Amino acid sequence: MRIETRFAWIIGFCFCFGVSVAGYISYKLESRQAHDEIKLKANMLLEAALAVRAYTGNDVAPVLQTLQDNDFHAAQVPSFAAQNTMARLAQKFPDYKYRESSLNPTNLNDRASDWEVGLLREFQADAKLLELDGEIGSGKNQRFYLARPIRMSSSACMQCHSTAAAAPVAMVAKYGPVNGFGWKMGDVVGLQLMEVPTAPAREKAFNSVLVTIGSLTCVFVLSAAVFLLLLRRHVTDPLEMLTRVAHAASLDERGGSASLAMVGGQFGDLQQAIVRLRTSVDRAMRLFERGPDPARALTPPAAPSGKADTTDSDPV
Repeated sequence: MRIETRFAWIIGFCFCFGVSVAGYISYKLESRQAHDEIKLKANMLLEAALAVRAYTGNDVAPVLQTLQDNDFHAAQVPSFAAQNTMARLAQKFPDYKYRESSLNPTNLNDRASDWEVGLLREFQADAKLLELDGEIGSGKNQRFYLARPIRMSSSACMQCHSTAAAAPVAMVAKYGPVNGFGWKMGDVVGLQLMEVPTAPAREKAFNSVLVTIGSLTCVFVLSAAVFLLLLRRHVTDPLEMLTRVAHAASLDERGGSASLAMVGGQFGDLQQAIVRLRTSVDRAMRLFERGPDPARALTPPAAPSGKADTTDSDPV
């Protein structure tokens, strides 16, 4: 297996691991951001409904009460005003739904459904619980809901919801004397429920993850291609040349390395070392093949310097 192939496999494995980790982290961050965005939309719409309720109760209702026509005007009811305002908004954004429901509503259309009853029970059980949120549905129909309790905190509301006898005659005639009465101060008499679709935000988050992974993939492919080209030019090709030099030297192909171009850098130093090694081996082999010199073998050894030879001298 070629060295650049091995590097390609190593880089590919590292990339798959890295892009998996990056994709997971990106998905978690985008999902959290999508959830926060959905909750922010629900909170803003719910605050808008609360603003309509406050405006109706503080500004509209007193004006209508001054008419003294002994008639019941639904427009002075905060719940009626808020739900109708949000219903008009839903005509343009049908996936956004606002509802106020109760266990004992004046208008039977506002009676709580089964899962809304569960929310009401939770608010009634905990006086400090101010908000509940979660998700309902599945797939493209999945929605995020935000619910807040409606507590009886205004004595002005008791005029219409204490007893049927104390309520306006026109209201009793319109809705009947049975429903919407018997409320007490401080009780949780209903809840505000805002539903926001989650599919658009989640689709946006998923597209962001795809863009992130796609960008990383493009950068990796380009970087890997440049890296492998440079690796082949500056590492693989010089290494193959040195391999041919060493192969020629091992087979005693004289002149086999003369036709090879010299490479630079550390590979060039290695190539020169191989050539020198081959030259040294060739010289040693020639000396070995030549054998010892006979003339040199018959020559007596020279006398040590500084010492006179007295073997043949006459005695004094």
